[in-house]
Amino acid sequence: MRMLFSCLPGFGHFNPMMPLAQAASEAGHEVAFATAERFCRRVIEPAGVAAFGAGLSPPDVEARTRRLPEMASIDDNDVWAFGAHMFARVAAAGKVADLASIIDEWRPQLVVHDAIDFAAPLAARRAGLRSVAHSFGALQPDSFWALAGELVSPLWHEWNVAPGPFGSVFDYLYLDICPPSFQADNASGIPVLRPLRPVPYDLSGAAELPSWVGALPPRPTVYVTMGTIFNDTPGVFEAFATALADSDVNVVITVGLDRDPAELGSLPANVHVERWIPQSLLFARCHAVVCHGGSGTTLAALGHGLPLLLLPQGANQFWNAERCVALGAGLSVDLDHLDAATIRQAVHRLLATPSFGRTARGIAEEIRQMPAPPDVVPLLEAEAREAAGG
Repeated sequence: MRMLFSCLPGFGHFNPMMPLAQAASEAGHEVAFATAERFCRRVIEPAGVAAFGAGLSPPDVEARTRRLPEMASIDDNDVWAFGAHMFARVAAAGKVADLASIIDEWRPQLVVHDAIDFAAPLAARRAGLRSVAHSFGALQPDSFWALAGELVSPLWHEWNVAPGPFGSVFDYLYLDICPPSFQADNASGIPVLRPLRPVPYDLSGAAELPSWVGALPPRPTVYVTMGTIFNDTPGVFEAFATALADSDVNVVITVGLDRDPAELGSLPANVHVERWIPQSLLFARCHAVVCHGGSGTTLAALGHGLPLLLLPQGANQFWNAERCVALGAGLSVDLDHLDAATIRQAVHRLLATPSFGRTARGIAEEIRQMPAPPDVVPLLEAEAREAAGG
């Protein structure tokens, strides 16, 4: 059968879905993705997967959201209210027509969508299909879902389709990649939630570690990344390179594909910088991870049993950081209070305190117990059969 995977145009939304799409393809199903045109051509098609251009680019979505009159009354720190307007109101309206056309022409039997791709449930329902929601981390708070459902409801009426609660995201199957102990409490209210093991996807099939990784001295290795969106905050990478210069650790920094490692200038002998390194290969050699708290990197690090130092900057990163600290799997530092002494103290504490590693390894065991993508494909097949009446 044909399965259409629909996601927001970002690595944090595409990467978590790709292992299930690959598993569906290996099981004999025809798979394609639908997202913004540029992401299709630059990321998805080079990965060997069919892709249809649908929806607006991230800069367009953000710009349109900031022009909404309602933004004047929304606090800049209210990331959930801003996100609800951005995804459920602006992004959904800019994508649903494209997605409806793709479904009409390609005729899939099932739509699997990024949980906050609010155009997908509408386009699927209009065509008489079921939509399966795929999480990318811990569930957002109830306030987000209530507002998102309210904001997307008029779009459903424009298309003469009756909306379900919360944008119909939870009407059918919800695949949850978040390990149970890390998940938010409100996830218990989702009617049909099934776990799905988070499998890191980073195009590492043809990729290798840099040759210098194998020659690193036999001492703890600390990996520093700020992901692909929040990697341009001035001075963060430089602060870690300087603060850990005299420490008995290897420091590996990736600045992102859109940045030049030369920007960091002259580096201490124990600091190595690249644009990108496949985390699925590097994490096996690491002892701690420093990151922004994005769900992809956070869950991947925990999946390898690695404690975290988190520097949250936006979106769900603050929740992820708070959860790591509450569970005892890591520490969190406010970027406004980031200095050399704080960095050294936090990194040394992570490496010297066994409880952080034990907790992270406990979460890694939870992740190993979750069903792998090939084991979840039959659930997709069952959804499609039920939608077809048998």
